[in-house]
Amino acid sequence: AELQRPPFDMPVADSEIIFGAYTEYTGLRFALFLLAEYAGIVVLCALTAVLFLGGWHGPFGADGLGWLWMLLKTVVLAFGVIWLRVSYPRLREDQLQKLAWTCLIPLALAQIALTGVIKVVIS
Repeated sequence: AELQRPPFDMPVADSEIIFGAYTEYTGLRFALFLLAEYAGIVVLCALTAVLFLGGWHGPFGADGLGWLWMLLKTVVLAFGVIWLRVSYPRLREDQLQKLAWTCLIPLALAQIALTGVIKVVIS
């Protein structure tokens, strides 16, 4: 959702149905806009791999090829983001709100509670 990719990009006007601000660009300018969008996906996936998936650490303490583990995690996450984009249609605003309130917010609260319980048990 942070990348504003389908299914989370909200159409605000009819002009966005045709590709929004990119309608006037052709050739290299259009390619650079799309390249910047995909570069943002790779950067966000790399940050996610570092912050949430252990970064360069491999499974079971296998840290010999740290750069390879980092690259593998980034590529898998980027593939997932791009796959979600082509797999799901764009959500309407009411559908996105329903998804957020019925699934995503309870899931986030459960994750916070689970983290608190694990922190208390470990301490």
